[in-house]
Amino acid sequence: SACGASSLQFSEEPQSQDALHGRSAILRCELSGPEDMRFWWTQDGRRVQDSNRRFQEGSNLKFTAVDRHADTGSFQCVASSSSTGETVTSANASINIKWLERGPITMNEPASEAELEEAERIVLQCHIDGHPRPSSKWFKDGAQLDRKDRILTLTNLSTGDSGIYSCCAQNAAGKVCSNHNITLNIFDKSVPRVLVAPVDQVVLRNEEAVFHCQFRAKPPPLIEWFHDAEPVLNKSRTVCLIPSSSLFALRVSKRSAAVVCVSVEIADMGERLWRVFSAGRGERVRCDPPRGQPEPQVWWERAGARVASEGRVHQRDGDLIFSPTDRSDSGVYTCVARNTAGQKQQELVVTVATSPEWIVQPQDTHVEEGQPGFLHCHARSTPEPRVTWYRKSVPITEEGSRYKLFSNGTLRINSAEVNDAQTYSCVCVTQAGSLSAHARIHILEKLKFTPVPQPSQCLQLDRESSVSCVAKARETPIMHWSRADGADLPSHASQMNGALRFSTVTRADGGNYTCVASSSVQGEIRAHVHLTVGVHVEFKLEPEQTTVYQGHTAVLHCQASGDPQPYVQWMLKDKLLSSSSSSRFQKMPNGSLVISNVTTEDTGVYTCIAGNTCNIRDTAAQLYVVGEEHFNLIVFKMFQTIALSVAVAVAYIIAVLGLMFYCKQRRKSKRLQKNRAGGEPETECLNGVQLNGHRVSEIHEEVALSSMRPSADSEKQQSCGDELHFPRAHLQTITSLGRGVFGEVFLAKARAIEETEPETLVLVKSLESREETHRSEFRRELEMFSKLNHAHVVRLLGICRETQPHYMILEYVDLVLNTFKCFINSMQQSRLCLNVFGLQAGTLRLSPPVNCPAHVCSLMSHCWASSPKERPTFSEILQILTDSPADTKV
Repeated sequence: SACGASSLQFSEEPQSQDALHGRSAILRCELSGPEDMRFWWTQDGRRVQDSNRRFQEGSNLKFTAVDRHADTGSFQCVASSSSTGETVTSANASINIKWLERGPITMNEPASEAELEEAERIVLQCHIDGHPRPSSKWFKDGAQLDRKDRILTLTNLSTGDSGIYSCCAQNAAGKVCSNHNITLNIFDKSVPRVLVAPVDQVVLRNEEAVFHCQFRAKPPPLIEWFHDAEPVLNKSRTVCLIPSSSLFALRVSKRSAAVVCVSVEIADMGERLWRVFSAGRGERVRCDPPRGQPEPQVWWERAGARVASEGRVHQRDGDLIFSPTDRSDSGVYTCVARNTAGQKQQELVVTVATSPEWIVQPQDTHVEEGQPGFLHCHARSTPEPRVTWYRKSVPITEEGSRYKLFSNGTLRINSAEVNDAQTYSCVCVTQAGSLSAHARIHILEKLKFTPVPQPSQCLQLDRESSVSCVAKARETPIMHWSRADGADLPSHASQMNGALRFSTVTRADGGNYTCVASSSVQGEIRAHVHLTVGVHVEFKLEPEQTTVYQGHTAVLHCQASGDPQPYVQWMLKDKLLSSSSSSRFQKMPNGSLVISNVTTEDTGVYTCIAGNTCNIRDTAAQLYVVGEEHFNLIVFKMFQTIALSVAVAVAYIIAVLGLMFYCKQRRKSKRLQKNRAGGEPETECLNGVQLNGHRVSEIHEEVALSSMRPSADSEKQQSCGDELHFPRAHLQTITSLGRGVFGEVFLAKARAIEETEPETLVLVKSLESREETHRSEFRRELEMFSKLNHAHVVRLLGICRETQPHYMILEYVDLVLNTFKCFINSMQQSRLCLNVFGLQAGTLRLSPPVNCPAHVCSLMSHCWASSPKERPTFSEILQILTDSPADTKV
């Protein structure tokens, strides 16, 4: 479309973004159009009302504290022109609010703590919620459990499950823990617990009495009654045992009697035990009775018969005693426990160990490189010996699949390497003793490249370079380089010890080469290498540490040179950046990175990686994003610094003016003295020309405007403007650089403004001022730029002036490049630039005036030096003029 298109378009639409609950955020909205625009915001179609927490700031919508309940939904920016009534609405944008809220732990199963005793499983739930859904961790008594779900299920309950249970959860919003924990007390269900206990009773002689007694356990326990410490038998005429565990006394004959109800039980004794003893030593094994009522009796048995109470192997008070052990004592022994509730037993396996004896000892072995190798270490003993292999005193394991350990003691090296040529040790151990032996492996090395040459390598153009090719074998191999096409090596190439050396690399040195390593015993091997001639990557412009405010645009410069032309990529936090992953990140054609609408999460170290087929290089810079909470402090410090700078500048100007006034008065007094003495009127000498009273500014203006006088042919001017016309719609704004005398200056991308590039980075100056002087100056500057064509002056690329504001599109240049260009913002600056370039080119250098002193002409020549460092300072000029002889007309 043309520059005069009247439709309203957003230059920046609100973008969906992430935000933390309770933290600040901003939705941005900008429109390129008339100045009489009104903006408002809608949320899910309803107009947003300003509040202390959420309000409209200019055209943007600002949130001082995002609320996860009130700020959900879709936001839209609406802009309306007061003059035309035209209204435009932006695309939908939403805030993905991240939050995390603490909560308690509840017990879902069983329904109440009273049911814990009968529960087969317990289900706990962690009520910490958030977005995105947090990951949970469970803790018991402060120790982390291997459970990561919000639901914790406990089965096969035991007393070990008792404790205090808590949970913590974490997501992008942070980490919190439960605000109410739960305590579980798990009982051992195999231990009987009293449900109903008998109570004392008073009855008449010869009358009936009933006692109730009930226990609970799993499995159900047996119950016995005792009367005066004697078991109550159901056969008695005076008592009767009821199946419900109650005791019914048919006739009470004594004045008082003690009745006791007990639960009869016997617990399990555990799993089989293993013991290994050395022969000829005394040993003792304890058999602890299991829990039971009444207390069980214990004894030891072997092969179904009780162990004797005396002899070399005997039992005493539950202990199995060997005095001493013998090889024949190996076998299975059983500890038996019995009471009225039943019988339990536990087995003990006894092994009497013997010292190991050699069957096969390890021997020195020769192994071909790359082939498997074996070392054998076999011994016999009771029990079987434990075999351990050592390599340089370090135990060998099967980790990494380098070695294989067999149960009979054999060691296999799966694929022998050169560094496997070591001494290996084998140790056989039993409780009765140990054996050890050593053997060495010798590796028969094969013919091979060490390392294999890279198949593709790059040589630095016009530099000395070399390509290495090293090989090893049982005997030293012979190395030789040749070209794959059979051509001779160039005269500036030589080879020594396998290295192909080029004294000065040329383009013709590229191609395919072959390295041959030969041995009279093992044959020969070849390695093919393709050599590319190029220039290594070098950075012309590296990124610098940058600080920007949140919501603004950051630009990180990175430019590299090389042959082939290097490809530039950017990396942040070990991740490559691309425009496809986020539209806020844009890489310019010259390699620079532009980040729009920066957030505090963009803070970090940005790495610029440039590489071609020759090499890869990288450089990094830190980007700091300052949040709005620090803005007031920074602004205060900025104004403080500016005030101090202005004060120093004012003091300096006053000193300079005072010094100039002093010099003027001194020169005036000298002139008066010479006039009284009859001298001729003095003429000013500047740049070697007698000015004869003309102002220096007039001379400068004539020189500066000599090549810029307007043409009388208005048709040619109109034709030039038509040629430079550029459609406004083909400009895409990147960021604002500030405001000048005419209006805003911003960075943009122009589509197809240069024939050789699809997109070009340009600088755009807008004419927003209504003052006629500014508008006239803007037109003069356009006319001046259209006539300039110099390597050191930025070019005028286009004009857009069919509607307000007018645009001047200029070439964008990085000021830190080696090729400096002059960017002109006003007519005075343009005249200065033309003078400087004219003097450098030698076209405007003036000849020395008549009778001008040599030291004055020399001083003016130094003032024209191209380098500012070579020009004299004001103090030096003043000193030279002050030291001039009194008769010199200066």
